[in-house]
Amino acid sequence: MSETQQQSIADRIRADFTTEAWVLIPIGVGINIVVGSIVQTLRLPLFLDTMGTMLVALLAGPWVAAIAGLLTNVVLGFTVGPQLIPFALVNIAIALVIGYLAQRGWFRIRKATGYWRLIAAGVILGVVNTLVSTPIAVGIFGGLTGSGQDIITTAFLAAGLPIWSAVFVSSLLVGGLIDKTASIVIAYFVAKSVPGRYLPVRGQETLES
Repeated sequence: MSETQQQSIADRIRADFTTEAWVLIPIGVGINIVVGSIVQTLRLPLFLDTMGTMLVALLAGPWVAAIAGLLTNVVLGFTVGPQLIPFALVNIAIALVIGYLAQRGWFRIRKATGYWRLIAAGVILGVVNTLVSTPIAVGIFGGLTGSGQDIITTAFLAAGLPIWSAVFVSSLLVGGLIDKTASIVIAYFVAKSVPGRYLPVRGQETLES
């Protein structure tokens, strides 16, 4: 990559950090923590703790969302436990994947038939989530994280699956495919409800037909 290309990318990233984008970062962090805590308290077999990251990615771009995701886990690291900080990698990966999909127009949906893209995006995000989170879950928590997903993991362990396989499959089914599909669908419709005149430039490029 040439020096000119590197400068162009750096300029694009800096341009994403508008006043609106900086305001969205704490909002995204708050959504991640509050919604995630509610789900955790109810012991639901979901997480929904990256929904704020997804919303910020749709409205302000992947780099702004990556900061929101990183800060989410830093805050959780101080308030819940430092073992949650490594899961910031999941939030960052999700932000970058949404940015990649947005560049290719996945969220500029013009017809009802285009909503299949949200489901496909959820599947992609679910796979990425599983590939990033499984090593962290096994390495730090021994496979059981204290979430509703543990019920599924325990069932697979009882069926004879080794710990890596049990965590991978349960993460893919619950924390991955179901959770990330639900999260991106909700985040998309919330983002679409924001009036166009209030959208940051990146949000306009991502969402408006």
